[in-house]
Amino acid sequence: MNSSPDTDVAELRDAAGRATAQLWTRRGRGVPAVAYAAALIGGDVGTLTDALSITLAASPEAAALLDGMELRIRTLPTGVDTHPERCIYSVRGPIMWSETITARANALGNEDVFVCSLTGRSFDTVENRVLVAALEAIARADRALRGPTGAKVPADEAARIAATAQEAARWRAHPRLSGVTGGRLSGRDMARLRGGHRMARLANVLAIRARVAEPFVAEDLVGLSDPWTRDIHAFVVHVLEVLSRSVRLPETFSVSDGGLWCGSVSWRHPEASGGTPAGLSYRGIPLLPPARLIEGAPWAAELPADGVRILSGDDVGRLGERMSQRGDAGRPRAQSSRSSSASAS
Repeated sequence: MNSSPDTDVAELRDAAGRATAQLWTRRGRGVPAVAYAAALIGGDVGTLTDALSITLAASPEAAALLDGMELRIRTLPTGVDTHPERCIYSVRGPIMWSETITARANALGNEDVFVCSLTGRSFDTVENRVLVAALEAIARADRALRGPTGAKVPADEAARIAATAQEAARWRAHPRLSGVTGGRLSGRDMARLRGGHRMARLANVLAIRARVAEPFVAEDLVGLSDPWTRDIHAFVVHVLEVLSRSVRLPETFSVSDGGLWCGSVSWRHPEASGGTPAGLSYRGIPLLPPARLIEGAPWAAELPADGVRILSGDDVGRLGERMSQRGDAGRPRAQSSRSSSASAS
């Protein structure tokens, strides 16, 4: 950017969208995607979780899983379930004597009471729990479409997504899966899934699991951002670029206290909740964009009233040089009281 404020705004707006995508790609390893997206583009975690559900149900991974469900449901892996059962005047399996003695004592010494160990086929296996979790994740889109995020989806697309979600819910309610619960897998469960034949059979299911862990691509975040947010993201990228010439900054962002942190630089969208200062800050000093860049933004009033107004790259450069001369400008602000979700590398 040159030093003309008008030209600065025009150049920033030309870079809008690309900047949102660039900031998304700078998410540190292990940083939760939804929390990062909330701080980046605004909104609450619940709204973005709805967006996650909707994009998942619209994904090719969801279509691939549901297309093969008829065959999959017929060939579900099974295990053996062992459970105790109280029997009177009969023995239906191996007697569990400790439980039998207790049961007889509670039956006033009736010696015709037995507690037997019965076995039967069970669909509650690791593979089926992963499948149930995938179906539940897709089915949540039906509820998400009825919220504010769903209102932004075009009607024809919303109808297709709702049909996909409802189909996933029907398969989830299948008698073979009704007694199976989804949820987190333990390390032992994941080790069991790593067998070659299991991984091949579960490829479509695990694709859904991976999509839930990494729910957004850059284009999703661009589409969810309002025009002013995309514009101010270009401002953030430009300031980071100029600052990095005089200050050592990490390549990736971490999440802490509702904001994104890149060394001494922080960013929190004004519509995102958190204790990090709203907008862009450098060592706690708000860096304010040209007023014309965010004119009309519904969240503009949430930005700090006082700070350093950045009208050109020269302003950023001078600020970086002054702060670097103070000796510790390249070090990240201490965050011991706010543990980061992931360390910036």
